Amino acid sequence: MAFYGVGLDVKVRELNLNFKLNIQQKGGVGLRTLKRIFQRMDYNGNKKLDASEFEQALAAFGLFPKKVELQALMKYYDIDGDGNISYEEFIRGLRDELTQRRKNMVQKAFNMLDRDMAVYDVSMNPEYIEGRKTRDQILTDFLNNFEGVKGNRDGTITKDEFFDYYTDLSMSVPSDEYFVRMMESTWQCPEVEDASSKAVLQMLLKEVRLRILELARNDPKLLRKVFNDFDLNQSGHLTIDEVTNMIAKLKISVERKMVYPFFKIIDNDNSGGVEFAEFERYVISNPY
Repeated sequence: MAFYGVGLDVKVRELNLNFKLNIQQKGGVGLRTLKRIFQRMDYNGNKKLDASEFEQALAAFGLFPKKVELQALMKYYDIDGDGNISYEEFIRGLRDELTQRRKNMVQKAFNMLDRDMAVYDVSMNPEYIEGRKTRDQILTDFLNNFEGVKGNRDGTITKDEFFDYYTDLSMSVPSDEYFVRMMESTWQCPEVEDASSKAVLQMLLKEVRLRILELARNDPKLLRKVFNDFDLNQSGHLTIDEVTNMIAKLKISVERKMVYPFFKIIDNDNSGGVEFAEFERYVISNPY
């Protein structure tokens, strides 16, 4: 029976699912395992699989597709259309879709990235400190990390590129719980912003203020010195990394995911940095 159109697409997905299941039955499916499998399939050692090598690889896993099915399966894997399958294309072809819980966290991180790049701090980057690259150049490099084989390295990240990146990364993350904790730590965004999180944030605002007042000996004139001590790169404002460091130096234990909400409250003008006037207002006026 020949397959065409939608029928062929369904058959290709069925073949690919069987391929993935057969690989999984061989053992753990971490990225290292997949790389070894790919290298075994690459008989001529050119770091790509041509149609013949891919056909032999499928046969090794007990799959013998018809010619039209093999051509369609090659097309499914061969994202850049060069007639071969690279390692990155191989990984993407085998990956599973994100679970709903993982999707929710990736969407939350993307919303944060799209709205506020202040969450990514360049102030401690050696190339920035040494003047070899500007903030915009470093941000472009950072964003390019999320672009896959079809990316154009334009320093702009689309939602599809962002989701593709984390779908690939998700392959090596064993559980939803671990994935969520990783995203919370990386992007400093809590999975659930419930009453408990709000209570922790209020406690953090209060505790940090009290510790700063202790450092300043309750003398407003000493606040500038305290601020300068925390302004590690002497930029005139506190970045999110410097605020994270400040909380650690004040010996306050709090989950990293709570730092970003704390930072955003103090950064009144949403500039991506806490200027001295904002710092002073937070400590002295205590409007929170």
